[in-house]
Amino acid sequence: MPSIFVLDVQEFNPLVQYARTREDLRVSGPCKGYWRIDADSSILFSRKELGFKPAVWNGALTGGLVGEVEQFDKDTLRITARSAS
Repeated sequence: MPSIFVLDVQEFNPLVQYARTREDLRVSGPCKGYWRIDADSSILFSRKELGFKPAVWNGALTGGLVGEVEQFDKDTLRITARSAS
């Protein structure tokens, strides 16, 4: 199960609010200054959909994650479950 931890600051509120609207994502927290966003299969965000400027977008993973970064470019963030080795 992939998860990302989002710093509980105003700049990242759009990410948390958007995740709450998605049926495939679960949001919990904040706990110790971080929100947690979980999914059963993958987590997908679009920078443009969130309205993030590049600097905020590039800091989206500063809280950490569980899983693997499948894609993180200027417009798309996709986190998937860690593959079995």
